[in-house]
Amino acid sequence: REHLDQVRRDAMTDGLTNLTNRKAFDESLENLSAKADAAGEGMTLAIIDIDHFKGFNDAWGHQIGDQVLRYVASVIGRLGATPRIAARYGGEEFAIIFPNENGRTALSVLEEIREEISSRVLKRRSTNEDLGAITVSAGYAERVSGETTTSLIERADAALYASKHAGRNRTTAAVPMVAVETVAAA
Repeated sequence: REHLDQVRRDAMTDGLTNLTNRKAFDESLENLSAKADAAGEGMTLAIIDIDHFKGFNDAWGHQIGDQVLRYVASVIGRLGATPRIAARYGGEEFAIIFPNENGRTALSVLEEIREEISSRVLKRRSTNEDLGAITVSAGYAERVSGETTTSLIERADAALYASKHAGRNRTTAAVPMVAVETVAAA
């Protein structure tokens, strides 16, 4: 039984960052969206991206890049802990689901994450070389009752893109979506 739990945990976890992996994230987002609709609760989704990560990786190599990913993931994982779900969304992108939490709460957590990450100057362990500061950009969207997960992700992603476009190292709210009307067939 314990072994099966470990196998299940491993299948749901990103090996590098120890955050929830993309597959488990997608399942959680679907389940929590259905739960939010059933309970009449809100939910917010955030997507976070490490700024200029490719250039950093090219300059310092993938091992240092992996250390940066682990560092950023540790901050996101701590501030996005249960009941929130923090995940490695892909590459240098992360996501946090805020069940039954509004955009104001998400914004305050995202700003805490952003400020903590950018406040630390990273050093290369072996040589004590200064790697500079890392910054992240984020976008978040408050889910509207009945909204599909695809639409929610697209809105959070568009907000992330707006943060990047506005100069990075910032958090942007998604454009609000008008409530989804469900019309019964006559």
